[in-house]
Amino acid sequence: MKKITALALTLCLCLFMVAGCGNNDAATSSSSTETSAASESSTEKTVTDVSGREVTIPSDVTSIVNLWPSYTASLYVLGAGDLVKAQAQSGLVNSWTEFFYPKAADVPALGGTTPSVEEIAKLDPDFVIVHPSSIASGYADQLAEVGIPALDLSLDSYDSMIDSYTVLGSALGGEYQEKTDKLTTLIKEKLDRANELTADLSDEDKPVVYYITGMSDSLTSTAAGEGTMQQSWVETCGGTYAPAQLEVSENTQEVTAEEVFAINPDVIFVGNTYQHKLVEELKTMDGWKDLNAVKNNRVYTIPYGCFGWDRYGMESTLLIDYALYCLQPEIAEENGIDHDYLVSEVIAFYKTFNGTEMTEEQAENMLNGLTPDGAVELDETAAQGQQQ
Repeated sequence: MKKITALALTLCLCLFMVAGCGNNDAATSSSSTETSAASESSTEKTVTDVSGREVTIPSDVTSIVNLWPSYTASLYVLGAGDLVKAQAQSGLVNSWTEFFYPKAADVPALGGTTPSVEEIAKLDPDFVIVHPSSIASGYADQLAEVGIPALDLSLDSYDSMIDSYTVLGSALGGEYQEKTDKLTTLIKEKLDRANELTADLSDEDKPVVYYITGMSDSLTSTAAGEGTMQQSWVETCGGTYAPAQLEVSENTQEVTAEEVFAINPDVIFVGNTYQHKLVEELKTMDGWKDLNAVKNNRVYTIPYGCFGWDRYGMESTLLIDYALYCLQPEIAEENGIDHDYLVSEVIAFYKTFNGTEMTEEQAENMLNGLTPDGAVELDETAAQGQQQ
């Protein structure tokens, strides 16, 4: 009887264990299904671009097609060059671009801002950064119709820069979002400080400023009209933007020498790769050499890295302190913004966002509008690329 009872107990125990195993398998299966579903739902995210369009993209972004030439430089500075599988066109590769992203010249160019949708589809990007004009033309919608996410990251002012890089950070996530968070904070801090330091200046204390693009050998090529990026940094840093007084509406515009002579600016800024040639012409050409800015030695070149500091892009963050240093030197120096400070800021900026450690000599060269090796770089293709 004891043997039978023991056998019965053994059989019951086995049946209980089998049943328990079955329940565990079911629980494991259920848990596996839930994990799979969670993983599936985490493979995509939705971001809202600067046009207010909700765009669904992969959570883990590994490939971008950039169709706005100006934005390519920002991706290189951000250390995201390896994500760029194609760009609109060549022309943005200068000595500084290759310094910060040596493979920049190898990124394929598609020949324009609106290549065929089929060509983009073959590249299978996680998303496309479209040129601002592509939103109005419907090109972004054409991409969306075939399942290619398109983001509008337009920017034309410091406020829109903050919005644009916030969207970019949300799209890229991870370390890039950390960097764009630092960038937007830095922009706000520099703007707030400049505005505070110049808030009490009278109109008489604000020098009249003329700006030359330097994208060609023309002394009369400027950024005129209300609301330009150039007007923003000039006025924020204590100057009066002369081209805003001219009756033109385009972002980049040819004016006449007579119009500039009539304004007789106190300060002249010269940007881009033609800057050194144009500075020499200002000093020697009739009419120009008699302007207050030239006679008083207040002609300043504008630094450029992967892109000109004077135009929209990450590096224009650095221009805020530089412009204050040039326009209101006494105020700047009283608040610790001197030449040594600018050099240290350049080094810290590119170390933070690109990971590249510059020497003081290289930072000096950038501030002086020179290549990393200290040479003058006149590249017409690169100059034209910066117009985009």
